[in-house]
Amino acid sequence: MSNKIPIWRFKYLPKKLDEICGRLEIIARLKEVIKKRNFPHLLFVGSEAIGKTLIAQLFAREFLGRFYDANFKLVYADEPLSSEERDQARSEAYISTSKIGSMAGRRITTPAFLQVKVKPFVQLKAIGDVPYKILVVKNFEALESNQQGFRRLMEIYGSNCRMILITTKISGIIDPIVSRCQLFLIPQIKYEDFKTLIQDIVNQESLQLENGVIDYLYQISEGKIAKAIDLLQICSVTGNIIDLTKLYNILKKYQNQEIKDLLVKSLTGDFSEIRENFRELLSNYKYSVQDFFIEFMEVLNTFPLSKYAKIKLMNMIAEADFRAIDGRDDDIQISYLLTRLNSFAQNM
Repeated sequence: MSNKIPIWRFKYLPKKLDEICGRLEIIARLKEVIKKRNFPHLLFVGSEAIGKTLIAQLFAREFLGRFYDANFKLVYADEPLSSEERDQARSEAYISTSKIGSMAGRRITTPAFLQVKVKPFVQLKAIGDVPYKILVVKNFEALESNQQGFRRLMEIYGSNCRMILITTKISGIIDPIVSRCQLFLIPQIKYEDFKTLIQDIVNQESLQLENGVIDYLYQISEGKIAKAIDLLQICSVTGNIIDLTKLYNILKKYQNQEIKDLLVKSLTGDFSEIRENFRELLSNYKYSVQDFFIEFMEVLNTFPLSKYAKIKLMNMIAEADFRAIDGRDDDIQISYLLTRLNSFAQNM
């Protein structure tokens, strides 16, 4: 393991488009855009943690060159505003009555997220010898009803800034925005490309893999390179020889630790981050909601809490499980459970 960069997922992170594993057709299309120095707004669609944001960032870096830092911004549509940003949005919601003109005393109806995180960046022209800025919006579907407001910004400031929208579900994006974007479907990496990359890492780290390990690693990671590299590195801690038994045992511990970390966050952390982590776990390990509640209950039972606290928390999980079985929306039940856990912890 490298002493300078001990985390392999960063050590082997691509630094330019040509270093991205597989995706040759997508990379070729993006490099053609860079060559032409012109492109419409883009929409990247693919499953969670498949590499959409990395591709967008590397594309922007090569397109903008040395002017990248001044002309690039990444925002998360599902990230809540800070207290300072909320104050800023409120202060800009009205024009002072002392102003002269048709806008005096009128309300600005731009949603707070767009007003604070998007508009200040896109309304200014690009700095340096580049045709326009690039704004990447991750988890774009989370804007929901605010997408119409975003569409207006795309139209008004499109000459200043091109937007790259990233989502896991295109169904969550309104048609007027989809129609204004060039679509890029980011698929799961092909097995042969995955195998070549993993074998290269194995050689560089002096590891020895038994038969079937790469196949199983591809299966359990669903071709998600960062997750596969993390599992490989964890396995390497106990020795350079990695077999299926070691990989399976490490995976189980890895899952349990993630659930434990999520439960701790549920009792202490930010609701928006907790909910996103919950969704990622369900997606990454293919849990049904009921399976996850069972795992959650088992991990909770190992926590050093009072009998009263455990009973209360288990009742909350059981109630959410019952509601989910009853056919009600899983995501709503998850959100309901997380808010109750968080609220209970604050009053303990």
